Amino acid sequence: MHINLKALAAAVALVCSAAAQAEGAYVGGVFGVMKTDVSGVSGDSPLNAGIRAGYTWNSGWGVEAELTDSLVEGEFDSYWGDENYSFATMALYATYRSQGDIYFKGRLGYLREELYVDYFGEYSDSGTSAGIGAGFKLTEKVTFEAEYTIIEADVDYWSGSLVVRF
Repeated sequence: MHINLKALAAAVALVCSAAAQAEGAYVGGVFGVMKTDVSGVSGDSPLNAGIRAGYTWNSGWGVEAELTDSLVEGEFDSYWGDENYSFATMALYATYRSQGDIYFKGRLGYLREELYVDYFGEYSDSGTSAGIGAGFKLTEKVTFEAEYTIIEADVDYWSGSLVVRF
């Protein structure tokens, strides 16, 4: 097997360059309750978990992508009996984090949601999503964030996340 040294050197330079540019990059896990508030419907809300990744510049502004899915389905009472349902979300946000060991976070973006209800099938919707929260530095590289995100008019996501910075 012949190794092209020029190609290897170029690959190493590319990886080193990407690592240097990823100074504000982060990845984290998120977990929370997808709280639904539909008039006349009572039951349990789904528990969602997912992953988020993003980049924050020194100014505090950044971008963030997030994917979540229900780990535990929600349940509500209907005319036909107990119905199970779950949410999956995919979102892209513009973010702002204030400076400090304890900080404020805001985000605004575009979200696509998929709702699956037993016996009724799948529904999807897309639109604007916004959230607010606070973060706390646990170490120089790891933070905990607690957030409230509006998924749509009658669905809110109360979540916590651990974020690791590169």
